[in-house]
Amino acid sequence: MSTITRTYPSAAAGSHLRPFDVSRDLNAVADLVEACFADTLDEDGRRYVDQMHAAARNPRYLRWAMAVAENVSLPLTGYVWEESGRVAGNLSLIPYISRGVRSYLIANVAVDPAYRQRGIARALTNAAIQHARRGGAQEVWLHVREENLAAKSLYLSLNFVERARRTSWEISTTASSATSGEISPVPDGSNVVRPAAGHWHLQREWLLGTYPPELTWHLPFKLHNLRPDVWGSLYRFFSGAQVRLWGAVQGRTLLGVLAWQPQAGHADHLWLAASPLLEEQAVAVLMPALRQGLPGRRRMVLDYPGGRARFALEQAGFHLQQTLIWMQLRLSD
Repeated sequence: MSTITRTYPSAAAGSHLRPFDVSRDLNAVADLVEACFADTLDEDGRRYVDQMHAAARNPRYLRWAMAVAENVSLPLTGYVWEESGRVAGNLSLIPYISRGVRSYLIANVAVDPAYRQRGIARALTNAAIQHARRGGAQEVWLHVREENLAAKSLYLSLNFVERARRTSWEISTTASSATSGEISPVPDGSNVVRPAAGHWHLQREWLLGTYPPELTWHLPFKLHNLRPDVWGSLYRFFSGAQVRLWGAVQGRTLLGVLAWQPQAGHADHLWLAASPLLEEQAVAVLMPALRQGLPGRRRMVLDYPGGRARFALEQAGFHLQQTLIWMQLRLSD
């Protein structure tokens, strides 16, 4: 019995690489993303894929997307790898401005398993870098799952530098999940208080350290909405934001402030501002208050620096969802 060997052209030739065409490719890219990330898509991810399919059927949306692709922070541009009329690889580019710096985020990098190990992801990434240069960007960012060593190796070889690790934690205050983890006793001398205006100086410092704009521009994080003073109340009133705050103190020492912010997605957001030296203690004080203060609420997610407060969060009933490595390429170097 003879063996048939399939030979593919090299990705380096670029003969199958072309710009993403939202009116032509959106549905195929949605199928590819769904197939490549089926094991890791959460509810928001599945909703995102469904929205891509729905958008592909909406001519009005497609016309709008083609007109604004380079001016809105949405994945409306990028590159695909196509063979025999089939989209076998994709990379999305999201333009944005953070800290006054024009940047691009590389996202949705997906290659059909039958076409892997041929340099397609490298070709797509190189095309994205050149696109960013032509677009006047100063930086290119991306994030990759901590366990995806092959992708991390690829990006390091292209001179991306690791800048941070961010962990997504999830918790529910429903009765069924409240007993899923043993909650540590509240440390002696610690109390839950309503944050005061005098706490804002420290809270702001911790928030800026924990949620820097270059890593959180895509999240519904608005610093002024978390202020505990009258100015915060005014910001929330005019922005329509709903936020609830809890503070943890030991004597006169502020340990941390926890904010809850409801969202339209599958989970609400939590924002934790705590002293890096006392954050384990702050979590032990604040999380029981969260459960008692929001009985019967749905799931909540916390984005936090990787490796920090892990034991205390697990003891409080949080479940680790994923850790993403954020990587940066400076184009001006």
